[in-house]
Amino acid sequence: MNCSDYSTAWVCRTCGSLVSLGYDDVTLGEQRVGPNAVSRPTGPGGEYCRVCRAVQEEEDERARATLAANGAAAPGQNGLRVAISSQNVLGSSRKGGDLDIVAIPYVFRYLCAELAAMGIAVSLEVH
Repeated sequence: MNCSDYSTAWVCRTCGSLVSLGYDDVTLGEQRVGPNAVSRPTGPGGEYCRVCRAVQEEEDERARATLAANGAAAPGQNGLRVAISSQNVLGSSRKGGDLDIVAIPYVFRYLCAELAAMGIAVSLEVH
């Protein structure tokens, strides 16, 4: 993978998203207190997948609503899936967050961003 547009990117192993990286500044020393306090998994520098976190927060909200009133259906998600071999995985987050660093051409990252802008989700499978 030595080419002129060599790039590295974070990829979520759960949803396969390349363009949904979020960042929490872990140096701020955020405290969580109370019975409903949940510590969300992040990468070593505070990286997380915004798609998976939003789904998790939606499921938590749905569970709270189910306790108050019965019923709720889970929506499905469709999209395009692309496989990436393990030789392109440069590193993975052992602390949590389920994110890997992969080597990809920058033009592929640009293509994923353009497709996302048109509403087409590209999902990467890291083997």
